[in-house]
Amino acid sequence: MDCNKIQENLVAYLHGELNKKKVKAIHQHLSGCEVCLEEEFELRKTNRIMDKFQFEALPENFDAELHQKLKPFQKPVSSDKSGFRRIVYAIAATLIITIGLEFFIFQFMRSVQPSIQFTDFPTTQTVFKSASEIASQKFSLKQRYIKKFSRYKKEHSDNNKVKFRNNI
Repeated sequence: MDCNKIQENLVAYLHGELNKKKVKAIHQHLSGCEVCLEEEFELRKTNRIMDKFQFEALPENFDAELHQKLKPFQKPVSSDKSGFRRIVYAIAATLIITIGLEFFIFQFMRSVQPSIQFTDFPTTQTVFKSASEIASQKFSLKQRYIKKFSRYKKEHSDNNKVKFRNNI
């Protein structure tokens, strides 16, 4: 047997609750294992100390008498209504806080976002017109990029000339 099994069975061994085969196995193990022998010695010492104490049986009505004596010190049991009220108040407070936070967040977002006007949205005519222009051009991506870049360059170079003339 290994040490774990021996230590699990030591209490039963000391009280004489094991069969002869297990007792023999424990004797053989204790003769060669100092750790388990030390554990057995400590258990015997504890048993001798416990035997010195005299334990008396409690009277049959001990529980009822103790309960009677402790009654004046017990807190009154809260009714289910007070627990229900606490839950309702907690839910109400949560809803009020949530609505308040949503209101402040909405106000903040309204002040941060620029107002969107109906004219900012493309109409169906402009969407279909731009789509038809792209489809009719049949340029490669590189050609479209060059065309767009040249238009951008032309617009900005004209603006710079005007600004330069105004500064002189």
